[in-house]
Amino acid sequence: MPEQPTWALDVLGALDAGILLLDRHCRVLYWNGWMEQASTLPARELLGHDLFDALPNLRESRLHSAVRDTLATGAPGVLSHTLNPMLFPLRLPDGRRMVHNVLIRPLPSQPNSHGGDARCLIQVTDVTASVNRERVLREQRDARYRAIVDTAPDAIVTTDTRGMVQWMNGTATRQFDYRPDELIGHSVRVLLGDDAPDWIAMAEGSGPGSPCGLDMAARPVELSGRRRDGSAIDLELSMARWESEGRSFITGILRDITERRRAREELRASALAMRQLAEQTKATLDALPAFIAVLDRSGHIVSVNRAWAEAGPEPSFLGQGCIVGDDYLRHCGRGETVDPRADTVMDGLRTLLRDGGPPVSAEYVTNSQRWFRCLAAPMPAGPFGGTVLMHIDVTEIKSMEAALRKLVGQKSTLLREVNHRVKNSLQLVSSLLTLQTLSLPDERVRVHFQDARSRIEAIARVHNRLYQADQFQTIEFGTYLNELCEDLARASGGGDMCDIAVRSEVVDLPIDHAAPLGLIANELITNAVKHRGDAPAKVTVTFRREGDRLALTVADRGPGLPANFDIRKSRSLGMRLVSSLAGQIRASVDIDATPKGTVFRIELPVPDAVPLLESSAAEEFGG
Repeated sequence: MPEQPTWALDVLGALDAGILLLDRHCRVLYWNGWMEQASTLPARELLGHDLFDALPNLRESRLHSAVRDTLATGAPGVLSHTLNPMLFPLRLPDGRRMVHNVLIRPLPSQPNSHGGDARCLIQVTDVTASVNRERVLREQRDARYRAIVDTAPDAIVTTDTRGMVQWMNGTATRQFDYRPDELIGHSVRVLLGDDAPDWIAMAEGSGPGSPCGLDMAARPVELSGRRRDGSAIDLELSMARWESEGRSFITGILRDITERRRAREELRASALAMRQLAEQTKATLDALPAFIAVLDRSGHIVSVNRAWAEAGPEPSFLGQGCIVGDDYLRHCGRGETVDPRADTVMDGLRTLLRDGGPPVSAEYVTNSQRWFRCLAAPMPAGPFGGTVLMHIDVTEIKSMEAALRKLVGQKSTLLREVNHRVKNSLQLVSSLLTLQTLSLPDERVRVHFQDARSRIEAIARVHNRLYQADQFQTIEFGTYLNELCEDLARASGGGDMCDIAVRSEVVDLPIDHAAPLGLIANELITNAVKHRGDAPAKVTVTFRREGDRLALTVADRGPGLPANFDIRKSRSLGMRLVSSLAGQIRASVDIDATPKGTVFRIELPVPDAVPLLESSAAEEFGG
């Protein structure tokens, strides 16, 4: 080199960059101290030698051709670390490889030169710190991105342009039940159903123009997926195609829409069912003979059934002639009635529309003597709110009710007369038996006649109660039992010979239970009086309800029954009668023999309720 000022060499040596000077034969003319320190090659070993002979690894690199081009054409060159990483064998003080950029500049020729002294300057810059900083920033950015993406509620899968899985988030591993190492490097078709469209074809259908270099799919696509166990899953796929370091990737968001699709199907089915229900409801209302209208909260008609729409002039119900859209409350005054209860109907309807409340029901009669029953019920859940209104023509029902009441009255009179005559006939028989008894000389025969008369009077007393009561199918048995005991005590000689105490609850019994139970009580009380011994008879009669059972108890203080007494084997007519009558009413007979007397307990289930005579008559009339 020509003589240079000392300070010029000091400046080149103090630069924080490597400086090389090559002649036209690529011989090293200058190798500064920075290069000595970074390459551990002293300048004395390189000066005057061909650079590419001294460092043969550089001959096959981009540096060799770039230096030749600069020496030949004089054009500068730049070799960045991105495409040409680590050209020179340089290291940092800590021993790590140095990432560097290389700048090649031509030097001007010397005066009076014809180009034979062409030279080039090579500048090497350490970019390791900046590369590391960029890498750290990129890793931090990627970590934030991955933290967000990995915790996303939707499955996210990234593939290359061949459809091979490169990455998947945590939701994808849970949703499809695959580990990442089981899918990375395999086709994404593993996650898609057999009928799913091609992954690459869908990605190529994406449109450009989105930010960050992403090509986003025009719209999500619904398709079917497949879990590891083979079960199907409904998916919504959104795709994006993006570039990084010269490579293309495809990212798909696979959202599980199984529940959404199920809810959508249920909603569709529910809507269909609602339409069918509405059609069925309308058909049902149209088939009813009643006049039906739906009013909104202001009283305007929003719907009527066929009977209302086609009503002729004959019915004349309240508001007849109103059509959809009319104010019913204003028009209903046109329907003239003769019953003031029609005003009550309208007042109740106004209150119902204004304030809500319970349904309104009332009857009214028109000038044409047609009876109508008006029913109005609130409809808060409907689309219009308001009320459903119904007018039912009950003229025929009213006529039938009048005829039925007349028939029931006739039957009541007839039954009362029948019971009266039966009672009189039985009393006549009882009187004849009494006369016959007085003419009998044999005491034992007279006793049998007296027993027969007592039984006839017990039955006559039942018909007497039926004659006096308003009901003809049931008897209040407590009152009947009191009267029976009073008559038996009087017939037995009164208080000196007989003391009968009665404790009875108020219980209505059907006649087919009351008559047998009355005869049983008559037999037991008569036997207690008859077999009292020398002392006056003391009899206690109770009748009460115990849950779903009825209990009649007759207790006396007489001499009692034999120890081996069995009512089913008794030859006594009275005991056989008690056993037979108990069987008719499904009653049990229990006998408790005590040292002083006997206790009979008759227990039977509470009879089923008997329909009223009016109900029976109505059924007969209707049939």
